[in-house]
Amino acid sequence: MNKSINELVQEAHENAKAKGWWDEERTFGEIGALIHSEVSEALEDCRNGHEPAEVWYETKNYDGVIVRFEEQRYPDWKPCGIPSELADICIRVFDVCGWYGWGETLERWCGSAKPEAGCEVQEKSPFAENLNIIHGNLVDCFRSESWRPFKFAIVVQNVEKLARFYGIDLEQAIAEKMAYNTTRPIRHGGKKL
Repeated sequence: MNKSINELVQEAHENAKAKGWWDEERTFGEIGALIHSEVSEALEDCRNGHEPAEVWYETKNYDGVIVRFEEQRYPDWKPCGIPSELADICIRVFDVCGWYGWGETLERWCGSAKPEAGCEVQEKSPFAENLNIIHGNLVDCFRSESWRPFKFAIVVQNVEKLARFYGIDLEQAIAEKMAYNTTRPIRHGGKKL
């Protein structure tokens, strides 16, 4: 990546704060559920017949109708598809690590963490099965507070591996989604969580 993990953590967290996501206290359970939701959105794209590396961009036309494009011409066009959802998993992990001050720890663990047997995505496994492994690593974040940065590093590693298996440019997907997120309104126009 052109930016370090710690730089991405700081950037994602600063944007989330600017957009009002940390104006009110959040529980770790709420944070975890939001990350799980991104994993589930990747599964929904798969279930809807989208190929893992398929990307498209959406915007509303003058009549408020969503229009789909194959290329992103403007940063406020929403990146869509499994690459975008994988990016969202990482961005949410980066944000929470920024909140807890774990940026440097996450960066260090991303370079050296070794997942336990059965906790690592496999190239020959079905896409949905690999997403379930990512869910499992997120669940492990609740077991021990001191191990949360380690488990988040495993999540990021697994997302990177899954992207690599399917020829997804995760770095580009993260950059596009983070740029898009800066164009979004405060709390995405009124979401509570």
